[in-house]
Amino acid sequence: MNVYLKPGENLVHDALWDGVLAIVEKLPSNGNTRRSIDEFTEDGMGGSAMRATYSVKQEDGTHKVFQLTLSCEESIDHEDGFWGPGGTRDGDDPAKRVVVAGEHYVLGDDKPDYPKAFKGFGGRRFAIEFLDGRRIVTHDLWHQGVVPPKWRERYPNNARFVQPGGAS
Repeated sequence: MNVYLKPGENLVHDALWDGVLAIVEKLPSNGNTRRSIDEFTEDGMGGSAMRATYSVKQEDGTHKVFQLTLSCEESIDHEDGFWGPGGTRDGDDPAKRVVVAGEHYVLGDDKPDYPKAFKGFGGRRFAIEFLDGRRIVTHDLWHQGVVPPKWRERYPNNARFVQPGGAS
């Protein structure tokens, strides 16, 4: 199946063709060459493949032919080693965990004698109200990132940021 796409119509197609061209650049050439896409397929689940032919005409009238096959698999990385069981976040003290709007933070030690450069967010002040009613103010909050959808049940929202005077 030949698929004819204009450049920019399909970024994966363009990337695979760029890969073909990069390989062809390293193959023998005498100036009398042909290259073509024989097939480009997408499986609808993030997989794409391209089969291409590159041929070099020889002095005796034959062609040296190279069949190239490149593929690309798209997937989602849920950062299991960071968020999943046994991952980096399991080392956090659960009492210091702050999750606001799907973003994960950890309370630092908030030692007053530490320079601001050694505190999360450079020592900026955060007023936090936990959903269980606790309220704290910290100058040492560390951001770990957005919790991927797969792990949001494991790290549900447990707090909100509040302004001085109690407004959120």
